[in-house]
Amino acid sequence: MKISATIVFILVSISIGCTGYAVYAEKVWYGMNFDYPPESDIRFSVSDLEDHRVFTMEFFDSDMMIWIPTVGMNECGLFSSLQYQCPMIEGIAQQSEGELFIYQLFNTAINDCVSVNEVECIIDSVELINLYDLTLHTLIADSFGNALIAEAENGENFITGINGDWIVMTNFKIADFINTPPEEIVGVGDERYRRALAYIEENHSSFGLPEAIGTLKAAVNTDPVWCTKASMIFDPLKKYVYIVIDGDFQRIWGVSIDEQTIMTWSGLQKNRSAHIQGNGITVAEMRTWE
Repeated sequence: MKISATIVFILVSISIGCTGYAVYAEKVWYGMNFDYPPESDIRFSVSDLEDHRVFTMEFFDSDMMIWIPTVGMNECGLFSSLQYQCPMIEGIAQQSEGELFIYQLFNTAINDCVSVNEVECIIDSVELINLYDLTLHTLIADSFGNALIAEAENGENFITGINGDWIVMTNFKIADFINTPPEEIVGVGDERYRRALAYIEENHSSFGLPEAIGTLKAAVNTDPVWCTKASMIFDPLKKYVYIVIDGDFQRIWGVSIDEQTIMTWSGLQKNRSAHIQGNGITVAEMRTWE
């Protein structure tokens, strides 16, 4: 399959940033910091599919004039985060039968799957590939205690499963550092990885919403080019997403996937709520609630 203009967006749009995690404690928590240039717009939506709803965060690519999903969770509690992997490896320009782009695995997971076991069945039946001049990896987790990071190179699927009660992904290739002490990891996002990992390890015994938020706060990207634009904490049991904008963790919005509503949750002067569907609500619109 030839790469279309709709797909080429990724070649210029995925940031050298972002941090995702899944933690299994008394409750299950997922989180993701989306790091991207300040001028870009973001929206949050809850879409109705055939048999379930899906929350996604998307950013707008002004060159391609399309919205691109990069993190989400469906109402069944299946979470996935799509992030840039560095260093770049050579991808392919055309997709052959039996091959699946990493971004397609991300979309299939949140749109069609309930568990990581189902995702693993898909992975076992395909060869994962990367787009030409772009390398991505994806963190996928479910509410049953299963999580993995999927990567691809030279015709081989690299699948790193969760080892313990938590898993973290930034931008270096996770499969290259299996059993490597965190302090010895060298690559893009290594410091953010260490900060998130250390925070989780220190707080796992009493890991609730404050700690789920604190993990993302610890991993905020302060780089002026690839700054943290949005932070999301996912509660699969409640089917709820907490949202922070521009690294300001004093102000938090909440999204109910069941009710398809977004509301002010904490630290905002006005108490407001609105119905959201597939067309979503943008960060620019949310700022008017402040």
